[in-house]
Amino acid sequence: MEFRDYQESAKQTIQSYGKNKEMDEIIPFLGIIGETGSVISELKKLLRDGRGGYNNFENQLKEELGDVLWYISTIASQNGLTLEDIASHNLEKINDRFSDDENSNFKIYDESYPKKEQFPREFEINFKETTENKKCKIEILDIDGNSIGDPLTDNAHIEDGYRYHDIFHYGYVAYLGWSPVVRKLLELKRKSNNATDEVEDGARAAITEELITLYIYSHAQNHQLFKYSDRVDTEVLKSVQKMVSKIEVKDCTARQWEKAIINSYDVYDELRRNKGGRVLVSIKNRRLIYLGKK
Repeated sequence: MEFRDYQESAKQTIQSYGKNKEMDEIIPFLGIIGETGSVISELKKLLRDGRGGYNNFENQLKEELGDVLWYISTIASQNGLTLEDIASHNLEKINDRFSDDENSNFKIYDESYPKKEQFPREFEINFKETTENKKCKIEILDIDGNSIGDPLTDNAHIEDGYRYHDIFHYGYVAYLGWSPVVRKLLELKRKSNNATDEVEDGARAAITEELITLYIYSHAQNHQLFKYSDRVDTEVLKSVQKMVSKIEVKDCTARQWEKAIINSYDVYDELRRNKGGRVLVSIKNRRLIYLGKK
């Protein structure tokens, strides 16, 4: 049966409760709460009695889920929605959040630009930690030992390791093919296109990236810096997607962001524990790999 056929048939059985139209719209919401409880009750019976003691679980579950579906259909009909649109939107949402189909989602945003404006498809960087005036700082070097950007400290009263935060920007390069911050550091701004140079590689995009990095870091501090987790809260990922909704990386899914974040924090942990080291940034393999210290 098609969704639209079910919804049309279910619509014919919607009940009216007198002249109070507001009550007609509220009762289905209350009904779906009750029927959800009935679904949970079936699970309780199964857990209590086991398959052998409760052999009608599937039939009862089908009935209770059908009641839930009826209330969903009713609420949708009363609010001008279709089950087809709801199902389609839900699939888009869960694919954005959980799909691991990297090949269809991954984009290299500088692919059509001159070679001199493209990220190297694979390169190595070295995080070198030193101490000056009892304060730790990090210098990032390229494969030839040249400095990339200025040395970084935690910029905080209490040492918290934020001096290593540039690894997150390199993580965006590896897993998203994007980073206005790194593009500026490596002098790879796409100046051949004025609009791209201004909007995608300009100050606003770079500030947005830094804000995202700090926002995630603040969240991570309450989650042990993701040491024991391979998931990022969905609301955090949604907030990140909203921040980038006006620039090219808006195409990236929540799952891509999650992978970039979790893997970057794995390398971040290695860098902190070892007080620096070499990292391979690979766009072609979508990897960020800690290589150890020289």
